[in-house]
Amino acid sequence: MKEFRISEFLSPGNIIKWRYLLWKSQYFPPEKLQLLQWNYLSKILDFCFEHVPYYKRLFQDLGLKRDDIRSMKDITLLPILSKDTVLEKHDEFIPDNLEKCRPITVRTSGTTGSPLELYWDVDVNIFELVCQWRHFSWLGYNLADPFMDIRSFSRHLGQKYRWNWKCRGLEFSSQYINEANINEYADLLRKYKIKFWRGHSSAMNYLCQLLDYADIQDVKPKFIVSVGETLLENQRDYIENWTGALVRDNYGLNEHTALICQCPDRGYHICSEYGLVEIINDNGKPAQPGEEGRIISTGLHNKAFPLLRYDTRDYAVYSDKKCQCGRTLPLIESLTGRADDRLVNANGKVIAGLHNTFKYANGIKLSQIVQKEAGVIDVYVVPINHFDDPLKELLIRVLKNELGNTMVIRIHVVDDIPYRKPGKFKFVVSLLKDKQIV
Repeated sequence: MKEFRISEFLSPGNIIKWRYLLWKSQYFPPEKLQLLQWNYLSKILDFCFEHVPYYKRLFQDLGLKRDDIRSMKDITLLPILSKDTVLEKHDEFIPDNLEKCRPITVRTSGTTGSPLELYWDVDVNIFELVCQWRHFSWLGYNLADPFMDIRSFSRHLGQKYRWNWKCRGLEFSSQYINEANINEYADLLRKYKIKFWRGHSSAMNYLCQLLDYADIQDVKPKFIVSVGETLLENQRDYIENWTGALVRDNYGLNEHTALICQCPDRGYHICSEYGLVEIINDNGKPAQPGEEGRIISTGLHNKAFPLLRYDTRDYAVYSDKKCQCGRTLPLIESLTGRADDRLVNANGKVIAGLHNTFKYANGIKLSQIVQKEAGVIDVYVVPINHFDDPLKELLIRVLKNELGNTMVIRIHVVDDIPYRKPGKFKFVVSLLKDKQIV
């Protein structure tokens, strides 16, 4: 969970503006929604043409003028932007008037193996807050309700939990929770009157199991949102059956280029006001209904580090259907590209969410974890420049913190990762046989 600073949200006018618009635009007729989207896209294109060195050079190399892009379909005149390009030409994506954006520095978690440092402008940070508020409100959440955020990793190493009073969030790391201390965590849920859970689905599934086994029944939430990793159907079923609450999915990126939110009727809605999303098949063509493709996204608001036609390296199945909930935001059928395999540590425990460990390691272009036997992993690292001993020791230390000190971790510095399907990437590759996922 990103550190919440009140100073970054001291703009009640913007909060009220977005609150008013977003609650209305989710029901706009498609033509009106597309017009709104084009309005935002036009502004970000104007900004890129004028202030962003990478795009100024790209447009010149392509022989494009601003007037050549007159509709959303014309965005395809621009090439798809890879994460490798952003890593290699990072500074060229920083606008020449960055200081006017009042930038906030963030790092991506590296879900697809490549952590990235970028910037948010302060206004887009507020927009992100209200967009997430809208999604949570679909399930019954009210702004300022206390919530739990649980992940499969620790942002604050050595700290079991933290109460973030500024956003009324109770932060848990599932690595510290076990049968011996589950009552302590239940007491925290009672103390802070938590009725809304969000976080990694594997971590929430594990917490529910421990509470279930301990016969603790009075801390069940009213609504749950899964973020940061693929929500498996067996996890959804178990969590919903035990809690009696809906579990709904939320797909987003620290790059602020796409947001996809699942409604109570299970529809995966693309938030058109947030970003322009294309689903592209392996032939580079728009995917057809029911066809899987890569998510290519264009952020519509972040001027501090704008990304146009950004290849997320995540996958989804395209849909042209309408949702029973009545919202007119377009749909995808399902998210399919974050189902990384789980690892098994030396004690037989299944571990997920390890992509976040790599946000602590600068200088890594691509990485992949491969497991062939329980208790042992091979980590393949493609460095941006060089990979020195301090970085290697840091990576091993952080991984052992997640996997346990008895885990054997072998680091390999390579030119490319060993396991890659054409056009696809998996951060974790498990070659274990008969492995059960918790």
